[in-house]
Amino acid sequence: PPEVLELYKDERLDVRGFEGEHGLSFNKVAEIVKANADYLQENLSDWEYVGDIVNELQAIEDADESSDSLFLETFASVEQATQCVYGVVKDIVNKRVTVVFRGSTDLSTRDWQTNLSAQLVGLRTPKLLEDSLEGRLKDRLLVHRGFYNYIFSNSRADGDQRYDMILDDIKPLVEQEGYKLYVTGHSLGAALSSVLAFKLAGSDKPWIPKPVTCISYASPLVGTKGFRTAFTLLEKMGLIRYLRITNFNDLVPTIPPFSLGCTRRTFKHVGINLRIYDKKFILSHPNSNGWGIVNALRNSIFKPLCCALKEHGLQLHEKRMDAHKDALENMTLEDLYADEKLV
Repeated sequence: PPEVLELYKDERLDVRGFEGEHGLSFNKVAEIVKANADYLQENLSDWEYVGDIVNELQAIEDADESSDSLFLETFASVEQATQCVYGVVKDIVNKRVTVVFRGSTDLSTRDWQTNLSAQLVGLRTPKLLEDSLEGRLKDRLLVHRGFYNYIFSNSRADGDQRYDMILDDIKPLVEQEGYKLYVTGHSLGAALSSVLAFKLAGSDKPWIPKPVTCISYASPLVGTKGFRTAFTLLEKMGLIRYLRITNFNDLVPTIPPFSLGCTRRTFKHVGINLRIYDKKFILSHPNSNGWGIVNALRNSIFKPLCCALKEHGLQLHEKRMDAHKDALENMTLEDLYADEKLV
């Protein structure tokens, strides 16, 4: 009912103990969404796309009637007017726990203020990197203030920061034998997933499984050269694996090109970039030999504005990924990281 949906704007949903301790199955989620279809259709501008996703998930579940495999564990939209929104999903077949961040919504939230808060802030250098970096990098790394604050230091949070909530959510799930940890998101959610995955990968908490894998879509830039140096070191140590997926003419992954405020630094991308076109895709990494200038041009802010909205949408990412499905299914992130010509 609508009044129940309204409830979760202010209360955190925790269904980790539901349905045999696995959580709320995606079949059940699909049933709930369809039962509230009229209400959602009136209140969601992208209802048609959301409905298609729900149908796809249900089709995946229905293909194996013996057992549900995907489960919702937690969903945090508490204080969503001032804090980021995320959910945690468990895949009991592939043994994955995935933290999913929501992208930017309308102006009723602080999402856009967060995007535009491109001043620099110091992210404390993760414990596992302190002895491997030099100078100021041993203590702090400069990142986008808005993205950092949304997870770690939100002055508007009434209670725990999102980072602490996420740790509490995932700890009992990843402590189950053999489970791996993934983080993902689109746009703003992609930026948040990048920072969170980095922090988790560099943590000395023994219960966090490594490598932490991040798969992001249309991520803005999140850190400076020092952040990239530290991120690359985590990659070399085998503690993080990152696939950053972008549409070739999307403007958002090119911004912000530099920080605002008194301290001006250029922002740098990290991880393996899968740049997708209609009929091809290109893989690159900041360390790729001979790709430095080419990558700089590709990441240039000069993109056709007429394509900006279309190229940024998750729908087009999905369409192009499906077009290259046969080729991409034969690749693994570990294979890509083992390719000396790429990384």
